[in-house]
This record gives sequence, structure tokens and C-alpha cells, in this order.
Amino acid sequence: MRALSPSERWFWIIDRLSPANCSARIRVHGRIPAGRLESAAAALVAEYPLLRMGISDNASRDPWFRPLPEPGIPVRRMESRDSEAWEHLLDAEMAEPIDSRNGPARITDIVVGAGTDGEFHDIVLTVSHIIADGRSLIALLRKLIDHAAADTPTPAPPRAPVPPADDLIPAGARGLWRWAYTTLADQIAGMLHRPVLLSGVEAPLPVRRTRVVHRVLDQEALAHLVVDCRTAGVTVHGALAAAVADVVGRTRSDGPGAGARGVVGVGSPVDFRESLTPRPDSEELGVYAPVLVGFVPFGPGVSLWDAARAAKRQLERGVRQRRHLATVAGMRFGTPRALESGRRLAEMVDRRAPWNVSVTNLGRVDLPEKVGEWRLSGLRLAASNSCVSVLTVAVTTAHEEMHLGFCYADPVVTESRVADFADAVLAALRQRPDPSAESGQEGA
Repeated sequence: MRALSPSERWFWIIDRLSPANCSARIRVHGRIPAGRLESAAAALVAEYPLLRMGISDNASRDPWFRPLPEPGIPVRRMESRDSEAWEHLLDAEMAEPIDSRNGPARITDIVVGAGTDGEFHDIVLTVSHIIADGRSLIALLRKLIDHAAADTPTPAPPRAPVPPADDLIPAGARGLWRWAYTTLADQIAGMLHRPVLLSGVEAPLPVRRTRVVHRVLDQEALAHLVVDCRTAGVTVHGALAAAVADVVGRTRSDGPGAGARGVVGVGSPVDFRESLTPRPDSEELGVYAPVLVGFVPFGPGVSLWDAARAAKRQLERGVRQRRHLATVAGMRFGTPRALESGRRLAEMVDRRAPWNVSVTNLGRVDLPEKVGEWRLSGLRLAASNSCVSVLTVAVTTAHEEMHLGFCYADPVVTESRVADFADAVLAALRQRPDPSAESGQEGA
């Protein structure tokens, strides 16, 4: 048993207000024998201590992890004739809370064409954001499929419990004054930049539910994007942030200053495993991706590539200054211990944060096209929005395609508006850079 760390407790607070889940879907072409997914899930539980834990909330104050008497990941099987049924399921997974008292994960297997030569399975793994980020989730999904492909899964040796990320931050990035300075600097930057937010209707946090609009950048368009990013000297992530900022800027409501230049605050989760001591391995469960905020320009005379360079510079500067480390280390000073005080803080953050869109880009995911006799395709990622974000663009690149999940807070914004937003982002990503743009190396 151990108490939730301050950053885990923050996600616990968010989860109690509106479900904080993350889901991944993969399509398995072929037949999955009965019981295989259950055995594979048991192998995951045997390996990872956090999958054997429930959360005792202690009357909504100071929650603790506690061992479950009968740990396991439930597997639900559904048969469908609809090849797109997984889209509705991902929406449901975002909206349905996980009862973390009884375990942090669940699996759904949608079977289409059962018993035919064209049988395939859409496997959806959902994990509580209290214990996992996007990379942790994808690592679990990959292991789940590998175990299921074996006649008899061979579990990895049980992992030793790993301290939470909060406890692994190096001493140079810790301390009350460092946290206070970083927080104050962020607030001042927000006031000076006066960033444009994605507009929407007001809705209390408890009534918000995350829904998802899916888009794909195909192999040809992705190849062009990678080349264009190299030509312009930007990262793919910078281009994504710039495209999102451009669309937010162009779709703001008409009013004073509409059509002028401005900036949009865009949150970028940054994997900081490499900065921790000791360093967790890439397959460890945990929340290892704190958000850095950049103020990305848009408007007349600002090309996608100018904006992408600005996003890249700001993100690199924030990492160099270890601002994300200081923010997480400082959560011990600012995260409430009780649900009610946490609710008040979440509502204040929702009102005052200088950004409400984010881009979660996992880059190229190590996922084979075949596992045994099965062919894999269609990796998708979805993530619930926190109190800060109205729209999270969850991005993975696998099998030579880029998959974008536009995860939005309903009813703050509508599905039709987000669909238009998604189409506009893809159109922006297809812009070609000026040949005179500065050169550089692309990164995911």
C-alpha cells in the first residue's frame, strides 16, 4: 500500500469530477481463440503491480493504493456487423468512469464477421489516467496482443513497485521557490500574450464528457509532411501545434480584433522518463508526460512553418529549463488532499488557464504489421480532457499512417464543429513550405 503521489492525486480529483480515461484501439485481422484475451490480460496483471491495485479514497481525502484480493482486468466480448462500431465504443469508453476501487483497466473485444474468413477483432484497452499516460497505454496494448498471439502466454517476471514520477525528479529541479518561480512566470506569460482560447459554451466540469472525432493522414500525405518539416527545419509536433493554433485562431468568434494576428496557447505533454533518477523503462506504467505550454502565433503573414518554428523553440526552451520537472515536483505544494478543495481548484484552473487545447503526439509507435498469423492495423488513441483542456488532439503514427483523435469536451463544443476543425487541421498540414525556409532535422 502507498498513498497516491500529488500528481496521481490530481488525476484522481479530475477523475471524480469527469472520467479521466485513456483508450487505445487496434484491429486484429484473424481469429482469436476463446480465452486468449483473458489469459493475456492475466499475464499483464501478473507483471504490473499497479494493475493489482484499487484505490481507497478515505472518505474523499488522501486516497491510497491498496492490493486487490482478486485482481484482474475484465474482458468484454461484443459481436457486431458494423466495421466502425469501435468509434462508438471509444466514445463510450471516454464517458464511462472506471471504478478505480476495483481495478484500473478494462478490455473490450468487438468481433466482426465471426466465423468467416474475413473475421477481425477491434481490441480496445482502457486504463485510468491516474496510473497511465499514452505511452504506458500503448506498451500495455502491445504486450496484450503479443500474449494473446501465443498458445500459452509467458508472463514477464513480476515488476518491482516503482516510485511515482514525483519522487524521481532530480534535486536540481525541485523546491518551493523553483516551483513558485515557474508558476509565476507562466502566469505572467499568459497575461502578456493574451492568448486566444477555443471558444465554447459554458458547462460545469461534472457534466462534461469527452467524445472523439477521428481523422487519418494517409501514407502519401504523411510522407510529404515529414519531408516538408525537414525542409522548414521544424518537428512534426511543431507542425501539429501550429496547425491547431491556426485553426483555433481562424475559428474564433467575430469581434474586436477578429482576423488580426495573435497567439494560441497549446499544451504539449513531454515524456520526461529520461530526466528522472532512476530512469523508468519505456514500458513502465505511470504518468510521465507533464504538459508544457507554448504560445503559438497565427494570423496574416504567419505561415504554418513560422508558427511551427515558434512552437519548436518554445518547447525546446521549456525542456532545457526543466520547467516541466519543476511543475511536477511542485505539485506537492499545490495539490489539495481532499476532493472538495480539489474541485474548487479545478474550477479555478478551468476559468483562468491561458490555454484550452493540447496536442498529445506519441510519434512513431513501434507496432509490427504482423504478430504470428494476425495482421494489425488501425491504431487509435483517445484521451479524456482535464479541467484545463476543451480539445486534446491525440496523435499516433503507425503502419505508415498518422492517426489523429480530436478528443473534445461535450457539450462545451459540438461534434459538427469539431469535425470541421479536424478537417481544417488536416488541410493546414498539407500546406507546402516556402523553398527559402530554413533547413533542419525533423523529429516526431
